[in-house]
Amino acid sequence: MNDSLLWFLPFGLQGLAMGVDEFWFHHRRTLPRGEWMGHALDTSVFLACLACPLLLPPTGPNISLFGVLAVISCLLITKDEFIHQRLCTGGEHWVHAVLFILHPLVLMATALLWISSKATPLAGIPTPPLTAARGMLLFQCFAVSGFLAFQVVYWSTRKQPEGAEPTINNALYDELGERWYTATDDPVALLRSESRLRTSWVLSEIRAHFGDPPQAILDVGCGAGFLANALAEAGHAVTGIDLSRESLAVAHRHDATRSVIYRAMDARVLSLPDGRFDVVCMMDFLEHLVERDAVIREASRVLRPGGFFYFHTFNRTPISWLIAIKGVEWFVRNTPKHMHVYDLFLKPAELRDMCARHHLTIEVVRGVRPRIFTWAFLRLLLTGRVSDQFQFIFTGSQRVGYCGRALKIA
Repeated sequence: MNDSLLWFLPFGLQGLAMGVDEFWFHHRRTLPRGEWMGHALDTSVFLACLACPLLLPPTGPNISLFGVLAVISCLLITKDEFIHQRLCTGGEHWVHAVLFILHPLVLMATALLWISSKATPLAGIPTPPLTAARGMLLFQCFAVSGFLAFQVVYWSTRKQPEGAEPTINNALYDELGERWYTATDDPVALLRSESRLRTSWVLSEIRAHFGDPPQAILDVGCGAGFLANALAEAGHAVTGIDLSRESLAVAHRHDATRSVIYRAMDARVLSLPDGRFDVVCMMDFLEHLVERDAVIREASRVLRPGGFFYFHTFNRTPISWLIAIKGVEWFVRNTPKHMHVYDLFLKPAELRDMCARHHLTIEVVRGVRPRIFTWAFLRLLLTGRVSDQFQFIFTGSQRVGYCGRALKIA
């Protein structure tokens, strides 16, 4: 065998192992949404690595770019192992181990073939003719592109069997206690930080539209009272409801005004009179249950005409899955399983339609995201802890999270 042809061996072995993994193991057990989206992300970054030699000359900066992408790709393919540990058989684990070995070998072979395309080939290393090398890389790029298209189309349209998708874990809020207000090694610290941004915005909105307090305000899914207690301190007459009695007890202890009425109540069937409130708030609530139409209907019923409905939730996009679900799992300590479920995220157009069915017209929508390129953000990535300096900001993009205001028109 020509020694130069050995360069193509890692590519062939990787393709064979990927085929066995995808068309045998994955097909037999099926993939939950989070896993197949993670695999598609892996393939996308790998494709970016393969595209470099085809689109760019092998200069120093371009080779450095390839190196960064290659390192990211090698690290990224390991991210789903905690899922694989729970779902995979021994045979699939073995195939994954083979793929983890072959992946960096393929990337190194790609880099060396690319570098050898310079006028001076690599000294002492037999390489295939440049046309054969470029043809191999081009074929690999097209094959991986087709594989990515297959992953996205097939798994996004295949009906998952009963129980394949996880259910939301709302019981975790019963166990937080005072950690609602003190924990830095838990996603609830992110909720506190995000609440600071939303609370300031809601308070300014209410003052702008209603003038001086008090207004009658209902906080649905109030949790430990981050918003409700702040509204009460501003002079409003606040009622907070939640199904978690433990969270309500924490909210009551932190109510400095001792004026908030906290009640355990199901938001789908509110035991409250029609038109009782000037404002209804649902912050980080709609993504925690299936019956969104029912809770919006009830919110509209207890809201007087001309009143406002304020909300915050997450958009159902790949970037929101990556940041709000996977990013929190990877980088925040003590993140419980199924704190968020991607299928329960809500696109703005879907929420707009639900509101319209119940006499609510959305007037304002604002994107929300973490503030990056700060020391607080870097500390989170390095330590898994969320400091009090961590911030969220409003943004023009609604692809991750978004909040808004709707008007009750009838």
